Amino acid sequence: MLVSDLVWLAVGGAFCLGGLHLGFGSFRQPHAGFMPVLAGLTLAGLTAIDLTVGLLSGWSQEKRDADIWADINPGRLLATALVLLAYTLLFTTLGFVLATIPLLAFLFRLMQARAWWVVLSASVGVTGLFYAGFKFGLDCQLPRGLFWF
Repeated sequence: MLVSDLVWLAVGGAFCLGGLHLGFGSFRQPHAGFMPVLAGLTLAGLTAIDLTVGLLSGWSQEKRDADIWADINPGRLLATALVLLAYTLLFTTLGFVLATIPLLAFLFRLMQARAWWVVLSASVGVTGLFYAGFKFGLDCQLPRGLFWF
């Protein structure tokens, strides 16, 4: 899709320009534009790869929109959107841990039906790993919620 690739290239370029306008800084002392520039470069780079592959192959492996959406279950899509909305609304009230465990349990169960003890233990484990990574590894402040952790 030549047009969409060109649009995404422009979006990546706009991110880069906006980030540079804010000031890039350096890798040791990043400024406000650091992440937008990196995001724009990543987006533009991946789009350039997709554009090159598409041009070389003549878009022979390109799928139509009807083919892509044929296997999508609208009920699952709507349920996922609603659960993600609820997660964003309850994130600060419940806190990171209490909001993330049910979200991951829902998503894990949605992907593949497994026993509930597997889904819940995986949700608790992944939430714990991310909590430790954000809290201790990156020193991020996470919403404490109801139980103050």
